[in-house]
Amino acid sequence: MIKKILLTLTVFIGTGLIYLIVAGSELQDIKTEIDISAPPSKVWKIITDINQWQEWSPIINASKGQVSVGSELNITMVGKQQGQDGPQYNPIITKLDEPYYFRWRANMLAGFIFTNYKTFELIETSNGTRMIHTESFKGLLSPIFCGQMEKNVPPMLDSMNKAMKKMVEKK
Repeated sequence: MIKKILLTLTVFIGTGLIYLIVAGSELQDIKTEIDISAPPSKVWKIITDINQWQEWSPIINASKGQVSVGSELNITMVGKQQGQDGPQYNPIITKLDEPYYFRWRANMLAGFIFTNYKTFELIETSNGTRMIHTESFKGLLSPIFCGQMEKNVPPMLDSMNKAMKKMVEKK
């Protein structure tokens, strides 16, 4: 009887682990967009001034780093309670195509457990710039937190987009 229970438990855990490995290997994208009345070069200047993000972004408490491929940034999110720091992470810049594309990768714990990618894509329009701001998630924990991310991440990205628009159009 104990052998049957252990075998059933092993099969159940193995199946769950296989599901997490397969589902976690797929990127989960959360995409937002905003139109900004300024050329991509002006938007790019604000996006790439990492040391000033906390001055305009409502979701960043602290940020520092130099923008070049391979550079490590230091980002501290806003905490749940006003005035407190939230999660900290150190993304690595993986791609830059000035003034149109900026991407980083942040491994949370270990890359296979949970990885976050942030992308800013700037498309020139007749009225200025369309900024496509995407967060992508991958790893074993990604399927577990999928619903929570789909609920919580878009409002955060939208608030950052609106603050970016206000900052760029003000200058």
